[in-house]
Amino acid sequence: MATLEPVIEGGLCIGCGACLAADPDLELLFDEARQSFRPSGPGRPLAAEVCPAVGVDFSFLHRQRFPGVTPGPHGVVDSVWLAQSTDLARNLRSSSGGLIKELALAHLGSPDGDGIISIVHRGGLDFRAALVTDARDIDNLPGSVYHALRFDDALKILQRRPGNYCLIAIPCQLEGVFSYVYRCAPEIGRRIRMSIGLLCGWQYTHHAIRAICDYKRVDFSRLTNISWRGGGPVGKLKLYTPEGVTTVSRRLDFSYQAAFDRSFNNPRCHLCVNHSNFLADIVVGDAWLPSTVFTRTGISLVICRTSEARLLLQGLAEEGKIRLAKVSVDEIVESQGRRAVFGDFAYAYQAYLARRGLPHPVMTGPNRAAARLVSEKEVDRFHRELLRKLRLQQQGRYRTLWWRKLTWEAPGLLWRYLSWFLVRILRIKSLAGRRKEVARRKLAGFR
Repeated sequence: MATLEPVIEGGLCIGCGACLAADPDLELLFDEARQSFRPSGPGRPLAAEVCPAVGVDFSFLHRQRFPGVTPGPHGVVDSVWLAQSTDLARNLRSSSGGLIKELALAHLGSPDGDGIISIVHRGGLDFRAALVTDARDIDNLPGSVYHALRFDDALKILQRRPGNYCLIAIPCQLEGVFSYVYRCAPEIGRRIRMSIGLLCGWQYTHHAIRAICDYKRVDFSRLTNISWRGGGPVGKLKLYTPEGVTTVSRRLDFSYQAAFDRSFNNPRCHLCVNHSNFLADIVVGDAWLPSTVFTRTGISLVICRTSEARLLLQGLAEEGKIRLAKVSVDEIVESQGRRAVFGDFAYAYQAYLARRGLPHPVMTGPNRAAARLVSEKEVDRFHRELLRKLRLQQQGRYRTLWWRKLTWEAPGLLWRYLSWFLVRILRIKSLAGRRKEVARRKLAGFR
């Protein structure tokens, strides 16, 4: 019988809280060594059955979420858009178009919109799911939060509070919520009137924040808040202490690149095949496209998975609250990269761990047929390097990792910068004719 023991052993917990809803004897604890969350014990079989770190049955969940519709390699897709709020201040605060807050306000303004379940800041690094019912609070919600956090209050709210809600979450959080709901409490599913999913940019353990604090000489123990985005596209990381605010460029600062290396990701992130949030009604993320580099405030890539989501989006455009341009699924791949969209690395890494009897989630998404698995040699090299870096993190040897990034890993980092500059700024891919970019006239009116 399956238990949560492999999740604990592999550090795979993402804090969604599905296991706690299935087994009230469990608690969510903070693992000091890994600097992320974990369940307090192996739990009952039902806890493992609904845990997305044990496995995700996408076929079952797609039948529940989108009955009668067969998903393609991008999941169920009604339409794809580029969009941007017409509220300048909202755009600048979010760094990526301001769409999520416009959608949240639309839900609260609807006749059956009783509240938004989203992440709120409690203090320090403590961000948790909470219920928001006042439209005046929407613009005060934090933007993207990339470090490990608890999401278990989302299911508690749905279990204890009557009403119809909009749920805003990253892919693995929705996997946990929906796995529990459709197996154990289907009546709750009918009260989730809309789910807004994020195109996931990975989750980091708190080791990453400890590392950037070390590099920037900020006292980690005195952090009062952290802001990952804001101030326009890409945005800046801000670390708040009583002594002041330390601002770090997310694109150009070398210390940021060292502290937010892939090795600082939650281990499950390396195995995730659901970067595009297959289970959400509407998916929103940054539009990292050569055709959108002109933006001063951010442009969102939006995937509508249902006709209802599309009509909501078009309604907001007709009301003048957002700008909208229809694009294709090609922009999903161009914006996010095929390795993430189709799971080229993640599927190969799952298979690698399975052959060695190591903990890993079992999940096959609708994108599996389109995946081009990377070589075992690449996966083996990554895995060995990851184990070395995790040991250094748990020893607090962040400076060693900084120097390693500066020396041994410098060529790879420089190539990433060069690729970004050529494609995103000079648009060499477009000039070479490898693909047709979104016409600039379609983005007329976007800031």
